[in-house]
Amino acid sequence: MKRSQKLAYKREFEASKKDGKPFFPYAVAHDLIVATATLGVVIAFAVIFRVEIGEPVNPATTDFVPRPEWYFFFLFELLKIFEGEDALTPVIMATFIVPNLLMVLLIIWPFIDRGPERRIWRRPVSVVTAIVVIFMLAYLTEEGANSPGGAVAADELEIPGIENFPEAEAGFELYLLNGCASCHMINGVGAPGPGPDLSKEGEKGRTDEWQIGHLKNPPEFVPGSSMPAFTNFTDQQYQELAVFLNGLGTDFN
Repeated sequence: MKRSQKLAYKREFEASKKDGKPFFPYAVAHDLIVATATLGVVIAFAVIFRVEIGEPVNPATTDFVPRPEWYFFFLFELLKIFEGEDALTPVIMATFIVPNLLMVLLIIWPFIDRGPERRIWRRPVSVVTAIVVIFMLAYLTEEGANSPGGAVAADELEIPGIENFPEAEAGFELYLLNGCASCHMINGVGAPGPGPDLSKEGEKGRTDEWQIGHLKNPPEFVPGSSMPAFTNFTDQQYQELAVFLNGLGTDFN
């Protein structure tokens, strides 16, 4: 800002200040009124638009489409924008690089735009930036809430050759019925995480005993594993799952 503009602004500010009102009690009263009105609106919405209790959670479902809380919808959509490049790119870009870049921009913006002008119609760059950011947050939130992507389409999973292995085929049915596709992926079908891709699990050379022990107590075999323990199978079912897992990428698929 030029020196003449700065001096003109100070003169205008001093003139306006003479006709102004003190912070207390006027500004405090205004803030109290707005805060009370906002709280009243929130309470009214909570009473009028009651949240219904849905069906009990079914841990064995294979068609549940997971969604984060609404205030993370925009991050959820960012994950999908960077999806498909590799395992780490979506997480790094959507949860670290992009949000942190925007946060840094928010912090340093007052140091970039140092003009003393407080009227928004005289701060076009700041106003446009705020509008664009708010619009993008709203747009990504709406897309994240209504996106059909992210479904675990386990019923579309086909494993060529598994029909020649009845025990593995039975293990495959257990894999589908117990919602394993909500954490794992096989042949590009299922969830990309948090569990590993099982498409080539058989190539790791693990024994059936290892697979069964891992199903019963995952952290003991994979330190730090977040996989829940499956302790409700029969001995035959454990064996079927182990044969199925060790056949992926070797005997079939």
